[in-house]
Amino acid sequence: MDRTSLIKGHLEMCVLSILSNGKSYGYEIMKELEEHNLRLKGVGSIYPILTKLKDQDWVNTYREMTESGKVRVYYEINEQGRLHLQRKINEWLELQKDLKSLLQNSLKGDLLD
Repeated sequence: MDRTSLIKGHLEMCVLSILSNGKSYGYEIMKELEEHNLRLKGVGSIYPILTKLKDQDWVNTYREMTESGKVRVYYEINEQGRLHLQRKINEWLELQKDLKSLLQNSLKGDLLD
């Protein structure tokens, strides 16, 4: 099943959820998404969402030098981001509950218990 279109609307929540566990950088976030079978089209597709999160002031960024001498940009959720994440999670849980109710009515509850 192609989940790309399904997660697209929830990607910001997924990324903030990852960042709620600690700082991370783009490639590492992509790998974490993949571990949960949430694949994006390419490595570069994570950066527009990270830019949006930064522009919305939900994450802070800073640069750190790696052992190989490269500069890596880290993203870290801030308090506003945590509040936004909690709102998004609550919205998701409500939607999930409503969808389950609708689907159970359609199938008479036989398959979704």
